[in-house]
Amino acid sequence: MPLRIDSRAARAALPLWDEAALRAAERHWADLLPAHALMQRAGEAAARLLAARWPHARRVLLLCGPGNNGGDGLAAAAALARRDFAPRLRVVLVGCGDASQWNPQRRPADWCWALAQARDAGLQPVAWESCDAAGLLHDTDAVVDALLGLGLREAPRGELGEVVEALQGRPDGLPVLALDLPSGLRGATGQAPGAHVLADATLAMLGLQPGHAGGPQAPACGELWLDGLQVDPRAASVAPRALLGDSDSALRALPPLHRAAHKGERGDVRLYGGAAGMTGALWLAARAALLLGGGRVFAASLDPRAPTVDPDFPELMLRDVDDLLEAARGAGRGAACHVFGPGAGASPQALRCLLELLAAPQPLVIDADGLNLLAAQPRDGAAWQALRGRAHAAWLTPHPSEAARLLECDTATVQSDRLAAARRLCDLAGAQVVLKGAGSVIACTDGATWVNHGGNGLLATAGTGDVLAGALGACLARSAGATHAARAAVWLHAAAADLARRDGAALRAGLLADWMLRAWRDAAPGVRSACRA
Repeated sequence: MPLRIDSRAARAALPLWDEAALRAAERHWADLLPAHALMQRAGEAAARLLAARWPHARRVLLLCGPGNNGGDGLAAAAALARRDFAPRLRVVLVGCGDASQWNPQRRPADWCWALAQARDAGLQPVAWESCDAAGLLHDTDAVVDALLGLGLREAPRGELGEVVEALQGRPDGLPVLALDLPSGLRGATGQAPGAHVLADATLAMLGLQPGHAGGPQAPACGELWLDGLQVDPRAASVAPRALLGDSDSALRALPPLHRAAHKGERGDVRLYGGAAGMTGALWLAARAALLLGGGRVFAASLDPRAPTVDPDFPELMLRDVDDLLEAARGAGRGAACHVFGPGAGASPQALRCLLELLAAPQPLVIDADGLNLLAAQPRDGAAWQALRGRAHAAWLTPHPSEAARLLECDTATVQSDRLAAARRLCDLAGAQVVLKGAGSVIACTDGATWVNHGGNGLLATAGTGDVLAGALGACLARSAGATHAARAAVWLHAAAADLARRDGAALRAGLLADWMLRAWRDAAPGVRSACRA
């Protein structure tokens, strides 16, 4: 069976390939394997997944396009037809013209081979123009989308566009299995330039693309499955564009605590923010830092009228901003991390605090208003120069709009290629970047780029980013700034939302850190034993 890709199942890092790399790997293995072997394997993989995922589907509609994605659909139809207790199959060719054009002069060789396989299995493919679209979709139990696949350049048009729109309006409860990608979705970016299929499940074949894991329309993939077709793209001497983050290496980056451990080994987290009317943001971040393992957590509010004690979390040590900055200057190089920005506002005092922290000798997380303050400074000014010149790691944690301000572009540009945007910001700032959103991107100064698969709309509420900033501070303090430890915070943040959704629970920022701890406990036993706090 293919591998299910989700926040629980992603136990090892997986490469994310661009289209050129996958095409090169396809050519490489096609030259080494018997003719049509990859397409045959793709068809068998699709048939296995369909039969396992919807075993009671007795009527299956396969919509096959004019390229090799359509060939995979034809091969899947042939494989399904040869199974015991095969469902009733209807194969419809879309954007392929009439039968006079179903030949090697007009269609790829693998496509023609797959068409012959389908016919040999007793199937009679028909052209879309000869079908009753409404009747097709009302007289079926499952649909296979094999229309476009990789390499989408523009919104689907003509017959392909008609079918995509028909699938958008399909009857409720009719499941769609997409092969490679939901038609209309760009694999490089997870963005759709127009109408696109909303799949219940997507089977990526040969390898994953960035758009499977993240991007504005990546959720259109539904459940994500991978079948490597028994080959490895790396054999074609191609390199992945990024890596899909996994739970094991991320959580194992947090060092275990031995019996004689003390709070100093867990590190100090010092948080600054919470201007008048926004102290809640600072407290959310500080409480998350405490719950996620900070040994000592200090919070300094920029509101002079802020409370001096948190009655619900008396373990938090609330301090005056200048006093905490003075303590940080004299703290040496012990295990610690600074977090600046949640609710900080845009006052001169906030800017002065940011500039002092840029000179501090410990890891630094800049979030929320800290990012907006930085974006407002000249690129050749003191703040940017101090950021680029830091000897210790700095982490920027923007959402797309904040990233756009930092990059001096618009949000649509960031979202059009999230990996590229995160890398540009990383290079510009000389800092590590967590670009939040659907498939959060982690861009590191050593050139590594990670995409975190997981999370859902439960995180789309005020304060969840503040919780991530505090958790990130705790993980970095405990691990002396290790990059993988930052991945742990990002993974836990998304996994918490997935766990809450599975349990049917409501989720707000004030409860998110508790769900992150549950997700940590819910991780595989090998991870849990290494990371138990």
